[in-house]
Amino acid sequence: MVSSYLPAFESVFSKPQMKNFARYTSGLMISPNRTVSAMNDLFYSHNDQSALNNFITDSTWSDEELDMARYQVILDGLKRRSKDCEGDGIFVMDDVLSHKTGKHMEYAGKFFDHAEGTYTHAHDIMTTHLVKGRLSIPLDFRVYIKKEEFEEKEKEKDEERPKEKFEDKNQMARELLLKAESNGMSFLYVVGDSWFFCRDTAELAASLGKIWIFQSKSDRVVLMPQGWVSLSEWAKTTMSKEKFKRVKVRYKDKEQTYWCYETNLRMRSLKDAQRVRIVVSYDNPELEGEPNFYCSNKLDMKADKMLNVYAKRWKIDSFYRDAKQNLGMEEYEMRKIEGVRRHLAMVLIAHTLLVLGPVPESKEDTKLQRIDVARAEAVVETIGSRCRLAYREVLVSFIALILRVGKKLENHADRIASLVLSSRAKIETNFAKV
Repeated sequence: MVSSYLPAFESVFSKPQMKNFARYTSGLMISPNRTVSAMNDLFYSHNDQSALNNFITDSTWSDEELDMARYQVILDGLKRRSKDCEGDGIFVMDDVLSHKTGKHMEYAGKFFDHAEGTYTHAHDIMTTHLVKGRLSIPLDFRVYIKKEEFEEKEKEKDEERPKEKFEDKNQMARELLLKAESNGMSFLYVVGDSWFFCRDTAELAASLGKIWIFQSKSDRVVLMPQGWVSLSEWAKTTMSKEKFKRVKVRYKDKEQTYWCYETNLRMRSLKDAQRVRIVVSYDNPELEGEPNFYCSNKLDMKADKMLNVYAKRWKIDSFYRDAKQNLGMEEYEMRKIEGVRRHLAMVLIAHTLLVLGPVPESKEDTKLQRIDVARAEAVVETIGSRCRLAYREVLVSFIALILRVGKKLENHADRIASLVLSSRAKIETNFAKV
């Protein structure tokens, strides 16, 4: 699989770097252990693991050029898989913790883990995602660090390393939104949880002609006839059960039912106290417990449409799970932030290639691939399954190598084994074309 995409990265890497790029992305897909040394040991006639480690941490290839090539791969893949990505695209923003134990890793700090309900030592990775039709693709990322810790880390950098500017997660989100737009990503909706719902982000999305949908905290203030009140106060005092309608939402491939009320109100925290569409949502007909609030700049959007678009946000959570369990998102050991970012870039590339599938070599191959994709995706539904399929491709390649060697050595089993097991042996082969 990786080999079919190598031409797309020829402008980024030298030939030795390209070999390491192929090995690193392939290793992320098929290795049970995604550390540099473990991935390096997977490959026949491999060099010392320091070469692969240097490729990630110190090699001189351009991160910006890799970024450009990666976005082009996504654009080409979406065009190739056009029948699978029909409809309006959804740009999703979120962040995830990459749990670490090393106390000397740059940008790692103490963050609250909502899943565990406690603080943990981790990298906080802000990511963006494109959901379009049947396809779900990671677009970009930034590694976030709290401002006081960032300033301390910058002081510790030696003079040869470039200084960086602090950005909070909302600034990062806006930067990546602009980047996706400028790189030709096609999407209509911008979606995020309450953390990303702020004036500047909403204003930017609207200026780009996008429909934004954010979950809102209950303490946001809206204008009522009696004055400014919080969403929670408004929901408790002004709405009767009769105003709520049953809404069916497709969430994680299952249909769920919510009881919703929709209206337009002015929100004080937005520019000029902008009017927004607000949906109040309960998960039970008795309207018990605390409701969720969702807001949009699309004033005529119905509750069922808003919630069904917002529900697609779960796709980014699926990426986090797949990237951690199957692609080594948390398994890096680099101390410097430059190496961490390069590892994460490789994880995004590996996931993207698995989603898009191999590049066909001809029009006939394209027709066959459409059939193969349709058949395969009926069975291979998860990234884990696709990683196992990639592993099978490597195994087939290795068996083909053995058969070719056996033919040359007249099927002499002992000589074949000696040659294959020798770490110094060099065989002309296309092995590990994942």
